[in-house]
Amino acid sequence: MKKIILLLISAVMFIACQSAPTKTTDSPSVAKSGVIEMTPQEARPAVEAAYAQFIDVRTPDEYTSGHAYRARNIPLDTLKENLDQLERNEPVYLICQTGKRSMQAAQTLNQAGFPQTISIAGGTTAWQEAGLPMAK
Repeated sequence: MKKIILLLISAVMFIACQSAPTKTTDSPSVAKSGVIEMTPQEARPAVEAAYAQFIDVRTPDEYTSGHAYRARNIPLDTLKENLDQLERNEPVYLICQTGKRSMQAAQTLNQAGFPQTISIAGGTTAWQEAGLPMAK
């Protein structure tokens, strides 16, 4: 009986001493899952993280005319064919011109199994009006 109790105590101690899982990227986690809308100011710290997934879903011509800094272009009409370019378990931040297409893209990704999809409210227009960094 003593051996069984000692074995149980050892097992509990072993389990309790296990380290917590660590995150492999520095992308901030979004509290909610599903489709979320954030202002450019709310999203900025997350999209500036080293491994952030910040996607501009506008056409290539719109994108090259000026885009939010660090956003990469995957046009909405090619999003489904490019799902393999995105990490499913990390938040995906989406931006377009005004917020309509990015919301549609967020819903598409969410339905495809991406748990955290964030649409930037007001899109590139709001990003630029907020004085946030742009690129060409």
